[in-house]
Amino acid sequence: MGCVLEMKQIRKEFSGVSVLNGVDFSVNEGEIRALLGANGAGKSTLMKIICGVYHATSGEIFISGKEEEIKTPLQAAEKGIAIVHQELSMIPTLTILQNFFLGKEIVKNGILQEKQMREEYFKVCEELDFHINPDTKTRDVSVARQQMVEIMKCIHANAKIIIFDEPTTSLTNDEKKTLFEVILKLKEQGKTIIYISHILEEIFLLADTVSIMRNGDMIGTFPKNELTIPIISEHMSGKKYVEGLRLQSYVRKEAEPVFEVQNLSAPNGTKDVSFSVKPGEVVGIAGLVGSGRSEIVRSIFGADKKTSGKVLVDGKEVKITNPKQAIKAGIGLIPEDRKREGVILKQEIYKNATLVQLKKMISRGILSARKERKYSEDAVKKLSIKIPSLDTPINKLSGGNQQKVVVSKWMDEDMKLLIFDEPTKGIDVGAKEDIFKTVEDFAKKGMAIIFISSDLSEVIRTSDRILVVRDGQIIGDVANDNISQKDLMEIILR
Repeated sequence: MGCVLEMKQIRKEFSGVSVLNGVDFSVNEGEIRALLGANGAGKSTLMKIICGVYHATSGEIFISGKEEEIKTPLQAAEKGIAIVHQELSMIPTLTILQNFFLGKEIVKNGILQEKQMREEYFKVCEELDFHINPDTKTRDVSVARQQMVEIMKCIHANAKIIIFDEPTTSLTNDEKKTLFEVILKLKEQGKTIIYISHILEEIFLLADTVSIMRNGDMIGTFPKNELTIPIISEHMSGKKYVEGLRLQSYVRKEAEPVFEVQNLSAPNGTKDVSFSVKPGEVVGIAGLVGSGRSEIVRSIFGADKKTSGKVLVDGKEVKITNPKQAIKAGIGLIPEDRKREGVILKQEIYKNATLVQLKKMISRGILSARKERKYSEDAVKKLSIKIPSLDTPINKLSGGNQQKVVVSKWMDEDMKLLIFDEPTKGIDVGAKEDIFKTVEDFAKKGMAIIFISSDLSEVIRTSDRILVVRDGQIIGDVANDNISQKDLMEIILR
């Protein structure tokens, strides 16, 4: 098998700041190559150059031994390069068939050739042994099935290099298994796979070789069997690996609950939910994907309408019908979907960091940029956020640093309850540790915390107590006395 992609001395600068420092990267035909690195290491920038989204400041790209200049995504597609993004790009109001051929419709004499389009669609379905009604509206299809359609589009476009960027962040275990089977089938067909993920277990399951980046440099490419999680972590961070310990507990056991919800129900599936959180307590919420974890906290925060139930802060009932009222009551939410609900992507970092603090940023009746910048500077230092400058649009940051900016909005000692909903989704090992440290710092101040994660090890590591959710209901409330993942999963599944 020959080299299908080779990148030589790729450099990329943004406003004079170097992001890639002369990276060499090559992949063979029919290989599954994992690409790892901390948030901000340069992985996404390198892939965007391959896909024609960015143009390298300098360097050379060779496809099957021939030097190519890729300036646009269309040119990349013509060279046989495709990407399955973490955030899917399908239009929800169109059918699966319409999305499948979007921008590539088959037209003859001005007439749409729907019969031919259906035949080609079903041919790809057979090839991947994946079947879905082409007339189904995309909004009525699960994320996993939408992702499969994205992969089918890559096959239909005759892509020979397919990049998967954090593809499993919203999938159940069964859906992940199906995805992995498809990826291995693509390998058997001679496709080259570049696989980006922060979930190292997936890397050991799928990859043939692993390339690791750090701070814009390619540290090296290694056979999978030469690597362990500690070795990968050390290459990614440049620091000796130390296994994370259970967070110290700061729950004030004798205190009255600072937050309480009673008999909460909502049209989103939340059913008769009741629980409380004490000052300094971290209450984890565990359950399978689709169990209703996020729906419960969205109802608490006023993002989703509730039909019944009470919310109490410091023993007093508070009316919450929208997020503004929740914030006024001292409740903050770090949402699961940070790009759509946590930040304003094209807005500067300092403006995102102060979104919920604007009243405190006013001086003599005018919003003070000086106060906004001071607050943001303090947050950047405290949370170790890597930024070019406070004026950089937040969409230029890595996922982990974006998440830290979302957290920084709530760094106010007046907050009573802070809800972390999947705060480590799509971020690297080092950024996760920073998030865990932030949870611990907030608890130490006496803030009540709700922590949701699909990773049971994270729930166990952070929580004093764990609520188990199924079908929008709490089916278990267990003290975290060194509970194992196995025991917690048994409660989830029973």
